[in-house]
Formats: sequence, C-alpha cells, structure tokens
Amino acid sequence: MKAPGAIAAAALLALVALAAGGCAGRDASLGAASGYSARSLYPDKYRSVAVPIFENKTFVTGLERDITDALIKEIQARTPYRVLNNESAETQLSGTITAVEKTRLNRTRGSGLVREMLLSVTVDFQWRDLRTGKVIAERHEFSVGDEYMPSRAFGERPEVAEYGLASNLAAEIVAAMRDQW
Repeated sequence: MKAPGAIAAAALLALVALAAGGCAGRDASLGAASGYSARSLYPDKYRSVAVPIFENKTFVTGLERDITDALIKEIQARTPYRVLNNESAETQLSGTITAVEKTRLNRTRGSGLVREMLLSVTVDFQWRDLRTGKVIAERHEFSVGDEYMPSRAFGERPEVAEYGLASNLAAEIVAAMRDQW
C-alpha cells in the first residue's frame, strides 16, 4: 500500500504534466509534429480586431446588438486580440444576420400548447485584415440554435433563447477564427 503523501505527489505531477501543454499539431520550435505546443491556437500576426454591430436583414430587432456584444466578450475572453475601433484595429470581424427562425419542437398533451421551441439564427461573417484587405476567415449561412420553453409551467421568454443564441453564436465564430492546423 502506498503512502498518502506519495499518492498526492503522483497526482500533482500528473496535473502539472497535463497543464504544461495543449494539443496544437506542429510546434515550429521543434521542427516536427510533436502533438503538443504552448503556442496560441489563433494567428499570432494580428494583435487587434474591430467588431462593428452586425447588420440585420430580419424583422427581429435587437439581436444584432446582442450578438455583437457577446462576440466582443468572447474575443476578449478566449483570444489574444484586443478589441479596438475601426480606425485603430488591424483586422475587422463583421457580419450580417440573414435569417431568424422559430421552430415548434413539441406540444403538451391535452391542451396542444407549445412546450418547447427552437430559436435559430443564420449569419454570414467575414474576418478581414484591414491593412491588406485579405480575408482571413469567412462563413456563409452559418447557423446556430437554442431551445426555450414558452409553456405556462416554465414560462421562459424568447429573450432567454436570444441571449443563449448570441452566446453560442459568438463562441462558434471565435472558434472559426483559430489558426488552420
């Protein structure tokens, strides 16, 4: 039987080893595919990004501000980039909301009232280098959805789904900004 101190030391060593690096494919400093690297997952040749309010071609108002706000927060939390205004930034992430749909997922028995809804949004977005005009990443008809329960028992308002939708979309867009490795 091992001493409790030895087990704790082994567990600590394992945690330190796991925290030391993340899987990132090829490490340029090693010159070979090592499988692990401390290098950022995002292109390091950029330091800043501007995020203007998304254009909205739908009749659902306010969603463009929610998405833009969530996107700025996600960039600040997950990437090495600073969010600046258009005049100071090296890159710009812009987008257009092209569709918002509500889909009934199920109904309550007896009354037929809607129990669960899916709110989905479709956007086109583009991340562009403002110095060269080169498109770094772009997606068309990029869709994300979030469920909510409007029935009387739960009474979630559509704004709950809009908030979740904006957060989910921001996370997916920021993930699309990663380096291709």
